[in-house]
Amino acid sequence: MSFEKIIAEYRPLISYIIRKLHIRRHVDEYMQIGFIALWEAYERYDETKGSFCTFAFKMIRWRIVSQLRKETKIVHVPLPDEYMLKEDVDFFAGIIWEDAMRNLTPRERIWLVRHVIEGKTLKQIAHEEGVSVNAVKQWRMSAVKKLKRYVNCAAHPYSSTRHRRRAERRRENV
Repeated sequence: MSFEKIIAEYRPLISYIIRKLHIRRHVDEYMQIGFIALWEAYERYDETKGSFCTFAFKMIRWRIVSQLRKETKIVHVPLPDEYMLKEDVDFFAGIIWEDAMRNLTPRERIWLVRHVIEGKTLKQIAHEEGVSVNAVKQWRMSAVKKLKRYVNCAAHPYSSTRHRRRAERRRENV
């Protein structure tokens, strides 16, 4: 079979892989990567080892995922110096830090400061506070949960309100 026929036959497969990987930007580039992987699969295929469709699918998917990984490692957007000063970053980080700390209990703050900032182990914190390591793990779990919620609310300020309204509507419909 000629490669032109294979391209026509496997174009929907490449589109399917791109959609399944939730790629919305630079789709044409990923189609090209898929075609190159299809060409390599066409060249390297050995009939004794299985079906071409399975081999091509794996080659195409692997190549596209590999490219996605490369791009996520490289993402770096430098800002010109006139847009952001170090003092501004420190100022905003201080405000965010203080606001996040207000949401934590005193024990959760102890874990955050001693573990994250000072770099102490859970065992060291437990020894200093006279509690078990499991207690410090509980502080950590609840602090992380609150901080994730805080970060999520900061990123999506209306998300908690939206979810609350949906839950109220569901209860009304029941």
